[in-house]
Amino acid sequence: MRKHSFIVGEFYHIYSHSIGDLVLFKSDRDYIRFLSTLFSANSKKDIPRLDRFRDLNLVWDIRDGKIDIGNTLVDVIGFCIMPNHFHLLLGEQKDGNISKFLHRILVSYSKYFNLKYEKRGHVFERTFNSKHLNDDNYFLRALAYLHLNPQDIKGWRKKEHLYDWSSFQDYIGENRWGKLLKTDIALKYFDGDKAAYQAFVKEARSEAEDYELT
Repeated sequence: MRKHSFIVGEFYHIYSHSIGDLVLFKSDRDYIRFLSTLFSANSKKDIPRLDRFRDLNLVWDIRDGKIDIGNTLVDVIGFCIMPNHFHLLLGEQKDGNISKFLHRILVSYSKYFNLKYEKRGHVFERTFNSKHLNDDNYFLRALAYLHLNPQDIKGWRKKEHLYDWSSFQDYIGENRWGKLLKTDIALKYFDGDKAAYQAFVKEARSEAEDYELT
């Protein structure tokens, strides 16, 4: 349960879990659908018809300027999509935008999931959770935790930078999402040095295990 409001210009760690450990993402197609929703929902305009696009073509078209979604609602700093939950690091641009953005994502993906898997009812827990990242150190630690989250999946410990459904690889290599993912906001603390950020995450590994979610 959130104990704070969202402040314009501030950053937040957002996370939402499925009901009863329900597996939310059962195939690559499900992860792709969520990523398509994540980036296309970040707009004051209506979400495009996602079923008209295969793979991540919609996201690429938005990134490359072929589809104009208008002004964004939030700054997307980082993400990690896990089998039964997801993490986002977001910046609030205008009062109420983070809440509107999360509502869009949760409703859109829930409708897709229920239709595909012939299910009814809630897919996610009723309320998404958030933590106000109220200083620079906390902000960077939260991002490192987010990028290390795949260590909880068997076989992914110390290979988190290879996990496709996270923004970690976009911080240490080419940013696949262009202007849609604001890597510069965090990388400025490392003078844009991606290797320095990777070293920071490596050093933060033990701390990430103690990072408090609540």
